[in-house]
Amino acid sequence: MKTKTLHKIRPYGVAGIILISYFLGLRPLLGAGPSALIEGVTLAAALMVLLGALLLAATAGIALALGKPRAQQLRRRGAVAVAALTLIVTIVGASQALAHTPQIRGADGKPLPGSIATVEAVELGGVRQWLIIRGHDVTKPVLLFLSGGPGASEAARVLRFNQALEEDYVVVIWEQRGCTKSYPSINPKSALTVDQYVADIIELTEMLRTRFDEKTITLVGHSWGTIIGARAAQARPDLFSHYVGTAQMVNVQEADQLIYDAVYEHAQRTGDTPFLQTLEAQGPPPYFGKSPIRPYSTIFGREYAVFEVPNIRDEAYRRDGDILLLSLKLPEYGWLDRAYYLLGLMNTFNAVYPQLQEMDLRGDATQFELPVTLILGRHDMNSPSQIPEAYFDLIEAPSKELIFFEDSGHGMIWEEADRFHEVMTGIAAKATQ
Repeated sequence: MKTKTLHKIRPYGVAGIILISYFLGLRPLLGAGPSALIEGVTLAAALMVLLGALLLAATAGIALALGKPRAQQLRRRGAVAVAALTLIVTIVGASQALAHTPQIRGADGKPLPGSIATVEAVELGGVRQWLIIRGHDVTKPVLLFLSGGPGASEAARVLRFNQALEEDYVVVIWEQRGCTKSYPSINPKSALTVDQYVADIIELTEMLRTRFDEKTITLVGHSWGTIIGARAAQARPDLFSHYVGTAQMVNVQEADQLIYDAVYEHAQRTGDTPFLQTLEAQGPPPYFGKSPIRPYSTIFGREYAVFEVPNIRDEAYRRDGDILLLSLKLPEYGWLDRAYYLLGLMNTFNAVYPQLQEMDLRGDATQFELPVTLILGRHDMNSPSQIPEAYFDLIEAPSKELIFFEDSGHGMIWEEADRFHEVMTGIAAKATQ
């Protein structure tokens, strides 16, 4: 073989060996956090190299078209671009293929007999959607968790702060259509309706009942998840043993107006003229149009920073609670899933949130034929407590309970995870009676 050919093959061969050794050997030893850091830096560098090579290749191509002798430069830049693109595709593809949820292990370090830990796809409503399922004992009651959003997944926080639930339940985290691992199911967008999400819950619950041989399951929703959760529990009470609404949403437009008024008053009081001008320019909610996420993120972001962050008591949540950073470290996600997380926040939110503006659960979702528990954070300004508290008074159910977590806000189930586990342990005990 000619020496020039060897020089061309050798670098690619060495790179291939390094990548194979990393993904099959080093990556499992490093764990999710360090691996995410290495891959993130590598992807960013490869992306910059790719963009630079494409720009220089375009310049060389123009020069070649003008008759200047730049063909060799064009070939070099093209080769660099192909190498960078190959690296990006390899890392992203391998991360997707290797995405998994760690096995549950006993005190001896071996997989716990009778446990379950899977990441799997199911078909709901005619589209492919994903589940993360974890539990120490497959015979325990099933808990279906509905993330807030719409368009987001809170799997990273549940897996980080609520692992204790896996001792009392088979915990099923549903990646809803149009978000994170299930983001490709955003199409058709015409199906991104409250009714379809509720239908997905009911179809999924039927699957879970059959699979785990359970007559009913426990339904837990957070924020947006409480809208579709309450609707599902009301529509099919025969499927659920208990409905738990955390940061219960009731009337989105009323809550958002209270948030707007609160951040506006704070900006006035503190003399934050630029932010006042921003609020006045966008006006009060509701917001519609092509990208309502922009004005909503303005008021939601300020609300969280001003009214909730100062009241976070739990040091673990203060340190590790950032959902984006947690998602980067999550072994259940590949790099494509992480990109999907951001896309869901924009595109799914924009499609669904405007539909919620005329909704008020106080008018048509007060009759339940199953036990209901609402858990509210005392410092929650994203779902101001006076609204769900008034809603609770209207609820008619076989039994109902309103619980305030005094040292937390909108993320009370993670900020006060131990107390949340205590509540859910009591509910699990009732489910097995």
